Amino acid sequence: MIRTIALTALTAVAALAVTAPAQAAGVRVALAGKSPAQVEAEVAQAARTVCFRATRNETLIVDAYARCVKATTKASMDNFAVAQAGTNATMAAR
Repeated sequence: MIRTIALTALTAVAALAVTAPAQAAGVRVALAGKSPAQVEAEVAQAARTVCFRATRNETLIVDAYARCVKATTKASMDNFAVAQAGTNATMAAR
């Protein structure tokens, strides 16, 4: 069962969402016992943290930050959905 999902994708997506290379570190979000809405809220908060670090030296910081948060949250939630689908398939096979 997946207890946590590493959001190292946050760093990669943050780097792609802005024009300059990101210097942000990855963030881990605990998922055990949380609803999908709670997971999304925590992922969005983690994305805001990582993207703030990644875009603080950008010329158009507001636009870069917004793009980064949107792209990072989407990529992380997509990864979570794939992980959940794999977990559900494994449990159904038992």
